[in-house]
Amino acid sequence: MSYEVVDHESDIGVIVYGKTYEELFSNAVYAMADLIVDVSRLKENRKMHEVITGKTPEDIMVNLLSRVLFYLDTYYILYYRITSKYSDGELDAYFYGSEIPEGIEYRNVIKAVTYSDLAVKPEEGYAKIIFDL
Repeated sequence: MSYEVVDHESDIGVIVYGKTYEELFSNAVYAMADLIVDVSRLKENRKMHEVITGKTPEDIMVNLLSRVLFYLDTYYILYYRITSKYSDGELDAYFYGSEIPEGIEYRNVIKAVTYSDLAVKPEEGYAKIIFDL
């Protein structure tokens, strides 16, 4: 499993696993999407490219996941898979996802990605992210 859910007061958190920044970012996108809906029920029919920037890997993580939430909230498209290349301060990413089908059951409604307890540590094999419900 690429992630596990962790309890966090009134919010929800995940620990994602990976040995590179790219693996951690990819697994974080999947984990957040899977917290929102059962992604195994989605058919991949959307693709886009974006470059996500930030001063630190933690900034990039928040910005990346916030973009995924933006597309869900604005266009009802949930991106749940990415391929990417990370270099200092920049993540060049291709996003793959699906329009949200009518009648799908939501597992959680995530309002925002937070900096609370945020950690992005590929050298230790994990990242921790807390979401505001």
